[in-house]
Amino acid sequence: MMNEENKSENENVIETVTDNKAGKTAPKKGAAKSRKWGIQEIKRRYHETIKGKITVSVLALVIISLSLLGIISSFLNNSSTNSTLKRNMNATARVSAERVEWEITSYKNIAEDLGMTARLANDGASVEEKKAIVDERVKVNELVRGDILDSSGISIFTGENHADTDYFQAAMLGSDFVTEPIISEDQSSLEVRIAAPLWKDGIHGTEVVGVIYLVPEENFLNDIMLAVNVSANGSAYMLDSEGNVIAHKDVELVKIKDNSIKDAETNSKLKQVAKLEKKMLNGETGFGSYHYGGVKKIMAYTPIENSNDWSIAITAPISDFNKETVVGMIITIVIVVISIVVAVFMVRRLAENIGTPIHQCAKRLTALAKGDLHTEVPVISSRDETLVLANATQDIVSDMKKIIEDVDFILGEMSENNFGVHSKARESYIGDFKGILEAVRKIKYSLADTINHIKESSEQVGLGSTQLADGAQSLAEGATDQAASVEELLATVNDVAEQVQRNTENALSMNKKTMEIGEQANASSAYISEMTKAMGKISDASMQISNIIQTIEEIADQTNLLSLNASIEAARAGEAGRGFAVVAGEIGHLANQCTDAVEDTRKLIQAALSEVESGNRIAGEMANVLQGVIDGMDEIVKAVDAVTENSNEQNVSMQQVNDAIEIISEVVQTNSAAAEQTSATSQELSAQAVELNDMIDKFRLEDGEETNTEQISETGDAVEMEVE
Repeated sequence: MMNEENKSENENVIETVTDNKAGKTAPKKGAAKSRKWGIQEIKRRYHETIKGKITVSVLALVIISLSLLGIISSFLNNSSTNSTLKRNMNATARVSAERVEWEITSYKNIAEDLGMTARLANDGASVEEKKAIVDERVKVNELVRGDILDSSGISIFTGENHADTDYFQAAMLGSDFVTEPIISEDQSSLEVRIAAPLWKDGIHGTEVVGVIYLVPEENFLNDIMLAVNVSANGSAYMLDSEGNVIAHKDVELVKIKDNSIKDAETNSKLKQVAKLEKKMLNGETGFGSYHYGGVKKIMAYTPIENSNDWSIAITAPISDFNKETVVGMIITIVIVVISIVVAVFMVRRLAENIGTPIHQCAKRLTALAKGDLHTEVPVISSRDETLVLANATQDIVSDMKKIIEDVDFILGEMSENNFGVHSKARESYIGDFKGILEAVRKIKYSLADTINHIKESSEQVGLGSTQLADGAQSLAEGATDQAASVEELLATVNDVAEQVQRNTENALSMNKKTMEIGEQANASSAYISEMTKAMGKISDASMQISNIIQTIEEIADQTNLLSLNASIEAARAGEAGRGFAVVAGEIGHLANQCTDAVEDTRKLIQAALSEVESGNRIAGEMANVLQGVIDGMDEIVKAVDAVTENSNEQNVSMQQVNDAIEIISEVVQTNSAAAEQTSATSQELSAQAVELNDMIDKFRLEDGEETNTEQISETGDAVEMEVE
């Protein structure tokens, strides 16, 4: 059943993939899931099957080999073409440069020959004669015109002044000179002037008496460029020492003095061309490529000898030369593709012949591994190893079916408590399968022995559980009594702990009040000290007052003496001193009153000093007594502290005792609960033991042990086997 479902699912997947490849519209419902399964199936077929591995491996080898062969062939062909093209382009550039050099040299020779014509340098010859000679030479060499300049640069034919020109100055120094193309004022024509010195008497190396220059055909350089034919779209051009175009098939570029090096500063598309042209200006010979206008071009360049640092370049699109290469590459690709198609057909056929039988047998064995014992084994028509594989698969499936059905039958009977079952397929247990039957026999005896032991153990468990239940019941009753006693002890300890706590609180309160009294006594002692100091200050002030009184007595004595002297003098004065005598008498009277007052004050101060001294003595005695009180209060505070500390320790100890009793109470309660639970468990265990005995009685066991024998021959034929 399972195999048929897998087969149906795979067929649906393959149909879905086929429909998708054919462009059919798949159903919307489950389409994404089917497509996913189809991709996974394809990956599995080509990565997890022999057919797929053979196909992939051989095709990979063929494709890689043919692809490498095609790539290498195309690469070598392209390299050969590029190498040949490079050599041809360089050769064409050299030939073109040599032609330009030959043309220029020819014109130089004509100019030099005219410069060594004695009649042209002879002042006795007329202008017409000289012009006739020049015109004849121009006509013979197919030139445009010629002219003779005197030593001051004036044309003897037209009177035009050429003194400031480069070619005149160079020729006057005895050198030939070829100008770059000179554009006429109306931009209508170009001309190149070849100048040579005119020697005196026509003798080379003597005095230069003038300059002769010739003008070739205006497009002779451009004609040389047009004559260069490297390809259908190829061209050639020349540059002067500053990078200006001096010859090109497009005359307009010459007229505007096109300069790619300068234009590249503002036009990035010309940078590659400018880079190559800079090498031309440096006099280099080389080969390069660049892109312009979306077209890849190649360039060969070389300098022109015996010129004013001119260079010539040959350019052509690369597409003009690689057509044959592209055709060859296409042919190679077509051959490779045809070879791959043929290889695919052959490899698929080979993989089908090998992989399909193996896949079918593997699929059947996979189904067998999943428990499928009924699906038919595939029929193989080949005559190679795949037929052997199919026959072996048939034997495996058939034997496994018999063994598994037999084992299922035996174990099913044993599951129904029947241990007297016999095998129905003893001949199938051959080779390593003999161990299965031996294992079944061992299971039978092992289970029977185990059941017997279980029965004996259950009886012992029943007896022990009854005893355990009785002991647990007694233990539970004792634990209950013990819990009640512990609770009473806990209540008593709690009362004692509360009393200790109250004593501790009273001791703390007494300690606090004693400390307050001590602080007040200390404050009183301080006040008495202050009072003693104040009494001392009063005594000192009284002593100072005594000194002042003594001074006042001395003043009173002096006043009496002065009063007496004044009276004597007043008596001597007679009537005139009468009023003064009265004053002197009053002063004496005041002095006597002052003396009496001083005496009274001295008595009062002495009495006050006596009282102050008595107060100092009493204050000292009070300070001593108060210090004794303070010392006693300190001892009381220390004693109260000790009592408080002892009360705290007792409180902590009582708390620890209380905690320990609570723990004991919890343990006792736990033990009581455990004892009750143990009693209940024991009763339950006793009931389970009875039930277990009832269950064991259902098994049909042998009254005594019997030895079962089984004999199996080496060839696999069973002679005798008994399973009970």
